[in-house]
Amino acid sequence: MAVQFSEFLADLNARVHLEDVVGEYVHLKQKGHRYWGLCPFHREKSPSFSVDAESQLYYCFGCHKGGNLFQFVMEMERMEFIDAVKMLAERVGMELPERSGYERDRQRTDTAQREKIYEANRAAAMDFHRRIWTSEGAKARDYLYRRGLNDSDIKHFGLGVSAGGWCDLLDTLQKEGHDRETLVKAGLVVEKNGKYFDMFRDRVMFPIISAQGRVLGFGGRAMGDAQPKYLNTQETVVFNKRLNLYCLNLLKKERNIGRTILVEGYMDAVSLRKSGVEGVVATLGTALTTEQADLMRRFAPEVWVSYDGDSAGQKATLRALDILEEQNARARVILYPDGMDPDDFIKSRGIEAFNAIKPMDAYEFRLLRAADGLDLSTQDGRTQYALTACEILKRVKNPVELENYVTIVSGRTDFDKEILYRQIGTSPVTQVKDKKSPRIRAEKTPPQILQAQRRLVALRAAKLLPDGLVDPNDFDDEICRALFEGMCEGRTPGELVGETDGEKREAALAALQYEQLPEDREIALELAEECLGSIRKYRLEAQIDALKQRLKTAPDGERGQLMKQLNGLLAELDRF
Repeated sequence: MAVQFSEFLADLNARVHLEDVVGEYVHLKQKGHRYWGLCPFHREKSPSFSVDAESQLYYCFGCHKGGNLFQFVMEMERMEFIDAVKMLAERVGMELPERSGYERDRQRTDTAQREKIYEANRAAAMDFHRRIWTSEGAKARDYLYRRGLNDSDIKHFGLGVSAGGWCDLLDTLQKEGHDRETLVKAGLVVEKNGKYFDMFRDRVMFPIISAQGRVLGFGGRAMGDAQPKYLNTQETVVFNKRLNLYCLNLLKKERNIGRTILVEGYMDAVSLRKSGVEGVVATLGTALTTEQADLMRRFAPEVWVSYDGDSAGQKATLRALDILEEQNARARVILYPDGMDPDDFIKSRGIEAFNAIKPMDAYEFRLLRAADGLDLSTQDGRTQYALTACEILKRVKNPVELENYVTIVSGRTDFDKEILYRQIGTSPVTQVKDKKSPRIRAEKTPPQILQAQRRLVALRAAKLLPDGLVDPNDFDDEICRALFEGMCEGRTPGELVGETDGEKREAALAALQYEQLPEDREIALELAEECLGSIRKYRLEAQIDALKQRLKTAPDGERGQLMKQLNGLLAELDRF
């Protein structure tokens, strides 16, 4: 019988302990049922990051990041959910459930083929790197030296050179035990008219490495006049140019930098990184794709586009900004003077000059480029610019930001801002005060009552709460109530947190990971009863206040019954 995926995940959760996985990334010290260490998600001097062995959840009391086993692996390895599941399953020798034996066998075959390709790519990368230090690599070394690299840089980035012969790599890898069919599938060897020869010949080789450290393919740069100037591995079962970035393996190790820098070429990325700039990645010979934009957004909330300063680079920047905006990534632009590219700039001006550049806001850049080819000293030029700019600004959702941009356009065109707003199709932000209609604010659960509800949830998660003591109706906070009901149904805290995201996940983790809980059951019971008393007393006081308000306007025929209810509640309140 086929195993349901939910059952598989529960089984996997039971076999892999979160504290063991986290312990491979963070030095943990055990205190009771919790483990503590320095948070891997933000810089800190004192440990505020905890792993709860009972609930199988992690939580940082400093930056408030947290989640379950799968979410930790996704965050640390920068991978999708299904990839995290596969990685953890491989750890304990579990196979993902399949619908039939045929599919299971096919999966095993596909996995074995992928592994053979990875091994062939790794062997090729080692051969390319070995060759660059030999006499046949002198030309490649000279080229890289002229580009400002040294031997240490060549080693750090794993750069190499492909031999000039037709079958050098093919012969070398076959002698090492790699079969020709695999080399063809890896894109290292091509077949034409029944003959086989190397894909890359006489090129500087840049290995393209995944976030997990596996060689996916290569970019080869011609050293002479050979065409194409750059040649990339063709699409294979492990490599897709749309889904990967150059230097992604290095980006994964750089945490809390807040932004990534996107460049167009391999050498731009290498040049900036060797100069000390972190967070730099490059596209793989294609325009930026939606998949790459989404990939960068996983690593940092903001992307700085750092393309060439020439006309082609600026047009490519505009396209990249549109794609980043579609993926909800905040974007800025690094502008280089005199049409320079990042490599030229860092070499001629240095790291201090680069760090002094203030990236431009995406819409400011669009407004700047909208003036290209127009003469703003003429009325026709200003009118055309205003129309184009207003069309651009129709996409701005934030009214405060829109006000700033409209001010810029007004200053460049001398058009009144009111006219520009009408052209955009909106109105300026105004504040209207209406004394006759005061804003009514919904009452929120007081902090001390929310804290009491969260303590009860944490006690339940730690298995310190006796059955039947607390009722779901004791919770008016929807997150606390959902967690409590879920645990009463036999579901684990990790499962419940896995179904939330964003602010709801933060609230759920805040409830489950209450910082200090007693280890002694009798003290825990006293704490639970104290929390219940606070919650129920608050409820009674709220009911009493509501009844008093009703009494003020109630008809005489209803007052007697209301007074009876009020006295009953007051008597109940006296018992607290």
